[in-house]
Amino acid sequence: MFYLCNACFIGQKLLMTQTLDSARRADVIAQAADLIVEGGLAALTVRNIARRLGCSTTVISHHFRNKDEVVLETYRYINAEAASLRDQALSALSPTPLRAAEEILPIGPAQQRHWIAWLHFWSAALLHPALAAEHAAGLQAMVDRILDHLRLIGMPEERARAAAQNISNALYGIAMQAIFDLDRWDEAKQRNEFRRAIAFVLGKDGSGTES
Repeated sequence: MFYLCNACFIGQKLLMTQTLDSARRADVIAQAADLIVEGGLAALTVRNIARRLGCSTTVISHHFRNKDEVVLETYRYINAEAASLRDQALSALSPTPLRAAEEILPIGPAQQRHWIAWLHFWSAALLHPALAAEHAAGLQAMVDRILDHLRLIGMPEERARAAAQNISNALYGIAMQAIFDLDRWDEAKQRNEFRRAIAFVLGKDGSGTES
């Protein structure tokens, strides 16, 4: 009985430690994301993260092997935030990608935060193979989600694949223009330009089917 109780105690303690470790890692990544949005990758240092968390740099080093791991995990975190916005829009707003995908444009604070961070990582990915792989996977995930919806509305496969890529290209192109000039590219302009691009790809009725 003693050994059984001791084993249970050790198991509970281990679970609590793992939970605390996960929470601490999440705190580090969240602060790292904020630093990148505010000051770019140059602002992402172990010292800056520790200062924000009110801890020593050794605490950060305990949870992450090096800065590269922090960068990669932060990129995944930011992409997960974007995926959540995308999935909410695609599932809740419309059976077609028209209304849904435009909700991912930098039309509000949450979306703008994502695109600013994404652009910082985009430049870094040119020299960072792991980031480049994550970046490519994220781009393809967007195309695949749009493609799924084009299939649902009955667009022929070959045309749907080309259309999904064109819609994704329009989304990223408009977003990158807007994020650098939000005064001129306000929400209304972003939506209108994206809808125009969608209409060109899907046809005037938005069905994507042959007339």
